[in-house]
Amino acid sequence: MKSKTFFIVGAEGVGKSSILETLNDRFKEVEFHDFDDVGVPENPTLQWRLNTTLHWIKKSIENQEKEITTCVLGLSFPKEVMSFEEFNKLENVSFCLLDVNEEERERRLIKRNASRDVIDDVENLLELRRQIKEINGKIIDTSKLSIEETFEEVVNFIGGEMK
Repeated sequence: MKSKTFFIVGAEGVGKSSILETLNDRFKEVEFHDFDDVGVPENPTLQWRLNTTLHWIKKSIENQEKEITTCVLGLSFPKEVMSFEEFNKLENVSFCLLDVNEEERERRLIKRNASRDVIDDVENLLELRRQIKEINGKIIDTSKLSIEETFEEVVNFIGGEMK
């Protein structure tokens, strides 16, 4: 089987972190990473996000050479990922957006005691939707899904793409 690279993207509150450990258990042959695994500064900047994106692209290239499938979950913008020259070295890349409606996102973030600034910032969510649609990526609406159902939808996506 050829290795793949998956970017499972989404704004805060869609369920990415909640399914990460379970995905690790389900797919032993895939190396999963939280985008933020490299550390997040107190006030993350665009430059930090771009540097982190490039880090995960390079990690994916290393894994591809070893025939290891890589999956990065986090706030990765497809256009940013694809803007790096290094991206062209990746052979099999799939993007999936974990989406959520604004009302459900707010409910989830309030439950997590997120700041009002984070709750009110829907620009990332809107931009991710636009970019995923532009590249015909997969969209999974998690608004009415439990964590278990979200997990199963992502499992189906990854499993289908790995065939």
